[in-house]
Amino acid sequence: MTTCLDTLTFYFLSAMYSIQYLFLHLINLILHPDRYRLSKTIAVPPRCLSNDDFGTHQYAKLSRYKFHYVEKGDRNNRLLLLIHGYPEFWYSWRFQLRNLSSYYWVVAIDMKGFGDTDKPSARSEYDIPLLVTEMYDFLTAIGRKKCSIVTHGMGGLLGWFFVNKFPDVVENFVSIASAHPYSFLQELSLKRVSNASWYYFCQLPYFPEREEMKQDLVIFDKMFTRMLNSKRGNLTEQDVEAFKYTFSRIEDWVGPMNYVRTLLKRKFLGKNRSLKKTSVPTLFIVGNADPYCSLEMICKSSEYVENFTLKIVEGGGHFLPQEMPNYINSLILDFMKMPEPLLLGMDPVQESGIFKKMIGAGKTVVNYGNQVGNRIIGRNPNLYPMLYF
Repeated sequence: MTTCLDTLTFYFLSAMYSIQYLFLHLINLILHPDRYRLSKTIAVPPRCLSNDDFGTHQYAKLSRYKFHYVEKGDRNNRLLLLIHGYPEFWYSWRFQLRNLSSYYWVVAIDMKGFGDTDKPSARSEYDIPLLVTEMYDFLTAIGRKKCSIVTHGMGGLLGWFFVNKFPDVVENFVSIASAHPYSFLQELSLKRVSNASWYYFCQLPYFPEREEMKQDLVIFDKMFTRMLNSKRGNLTEQDVEAFKYTFSRIEDWVGPMNYVRTLLKRKFLGKNRSLKKTSVPTLFIVGNADPYCSLEMICKSSEYVENFTLKIVEGGGHFLPQEMPNYINSLILDFMKMPEPLLLGMDPVQESGIFKKMIGAGKTVVNYGNQVGNRIIGRNPNLYPMLYF
């Protein structure tokens, strides 16, 4: 239940960090005004967004909003639903659409507020129970009662809650770089989350959206630096332009920010109820160079799952579906007991060192049950700092 202390804590932290951010931005605005110019609106979409190799663009009209998605594969096959992270859209799943469609009917959705899906501005439209219900309605609208779900990053916000509320609908759940939301919030409250103050700053209207658009959306140049400099060559300059095109207007950021705002309020305003363990088989994939997932988050996430399987990818960053697509695809198919696809140019992944000793090597996916926290890293979080790029 909500207490006065919880409410005061929430608003105090939001106000304190917001003032801190605004003061620093004011100083930077005076000293470096060029950094705060708004991005130029890109009028023409990059050609890669209409590449037929990635699938066909469709729309599902629900009772209140229209959802955009890209589909590929035989509709008679089992459904594999892909839910992107922040700040992303359906295009983040282009490699999965192209390669996993040999086995599944693959659907990559634009979440509400993202991409070509409707973008309501009210924060109340992004309350978690509403988002979960709309995802169920989306499945009904495309004619399915069963699916497997793969999420990345913030998409796990929907995925974790969806499998808890509708376990009979989900056959398998794969969470990539996305700890259980309650695990994340607990770490955030203990200030063990990278750049924790940013989440409180996001409670302000307008300013966080404006911040993300500065320097012609330099956020995407920074986000994908790792992949652009990678020898794997999975990301091109045109791919980066696709992201900048999709997020080139300030209204393109309102929805994404509202996800952050509503999630944080659940922690402090009495909506963080305990959840029963889900019975849906769950695979958690995370890179050991991911700055957003600590080992503590991973272990606490296992407490919400009866059948929990963990795979830590040596050398993997946060954007694994794009950074190591072939390898991630093989892990997904292996977990779902499907034949491995004949993928050319399999991403080389080294499994040596401490992670090999802890969770095994090669492509083997290791199941630790729900006591994974005790078996891997023990109980003292101070001994296991955050992992950074």
